[in-house]
Amino acid sequence: MRVYGGYALDDKRRFTGEDRAQRFLEAFRFDSVPANEAIAAGTPVGPLFAYFNNDSWTDQPFAEGAVLIGDAAGWNDPINGLGLSITYRDVRMVSDILKAAGPGAKPDFAPYAEERYERMRRLRFAGQLQAALDMEFGDTARARRHAYHHRRMSDPTLGMHGVAVLAGPEMVPPEFFTEDHRQRVLEAG
Repeated sequence: MRVYGGYALDDKRRFTGEDRAQRFLEAFRFDSVPANEAIAAGTPVGPLFAYFNNDSWTDQPFAEGAVLIGDAAGWNDPINGLGLSITYRDVRMVSDILKAAGPGAKPDFAPYAEERYERMRRLRFAGQLQAALDMEFGDTARARRHAYHHRRMSDPTLGMHGVAVLAGPEMVPPEFFTEDHRQRVLEAG
């Protein structure tokens, strides 16, 4: 199985050195989650990688004679885990445009660029919310997480960014990708 963990940048040396993969697995030992013992007792079979959570994109993923898809056109924060899904959707859209243009015709990739721009904007928004909830550390972040999970029990709309990740960003109404919604999700209670 693949295991992910998050830690503060000021703790970046925590998982360095020769035994870093084993120490990473050991970090999953929690009294509050006894089933994690299976992860902590696991045997690392691959390398341990660390990366920053970030996004990169281009607003126009095409030029004369070229069209970019997947990570080449820009990627979403890995916290969402959508790399292949984004790429598959890009491939489908570009393929449909090429087929519709027909042999020898110049394809119009503007609809792809427009759809991708909005899709990635929404996914960036969702990733930023999730990162603020899960990848910030300290007392303030802990209190914000606690308040969010408590408030979400009575207001499930606070978790709509998760629906956007799982079902597709087009499945969530636009008002859930606004600064007002961000403030509602991240308020301390």
